[in-house]
Amino acid sequence: MYCGCNEVAQSSQAKIARALISLMERKGFSSVTISELCREAGVSRPTFYSLFASLEDVVRYILQASYCYKPEAEPTEEYSMAVFCRGYSRYISENRSFLTLLMRNGLLQVLYQSIEESLTGCNCFLASADPGLRGYAAHFAAGGLVGFIQNYTDGDACSEEAMISILQQLFSGKFF
Repeated sequence: MYCGCNEVAQSSQAKIARALISLMERKGFSSVTISELCREAGVSRPTFYSLFASLEDVVRYILQASYCYKPEAEPTEEYSMAVFCRGYSRYISENRSFLTLLMRNGLLQVLYQSIEESLTGCNCFLASADPGLRGYAAHFAAGGLVGFIQNYTDGDACSEEAMISILQQLFSGKFF
């Protein structure tokens, strides 16, 4: 995926991203071809391939550019389970329509990878944990969070406060 600062390339990336979202809403990700996406975005195939390796790469770009989960603590508070669950609940509430679109299109694995990378890249996520175990925890948490989104966007929506409570219970081990 292109990560430079050329304004023309960045503009093309944004056009491709908007076009893919539009196509996913109309016909579904699995039916989208790169040729069709390029026509919709008004870019050439060589332009597409200079910016992205695949359609999934475009979804990764969309997640990074607009819908990335960033587990950061507020500057005045220590990172904790409560802060983590509150931040994730807010993320789900603010991005429900896009997260639902990903689920409807079978793209939760791309979301999983995005969340896992976000957790491992965050200095506040289990900062004092053993580095080897921190990776396991990030994968475990990403799987649980994506599963939570799947249940939430599949019609079992609830308030942010209810989400916080459910997430805290799940991650505290109350059910196991």
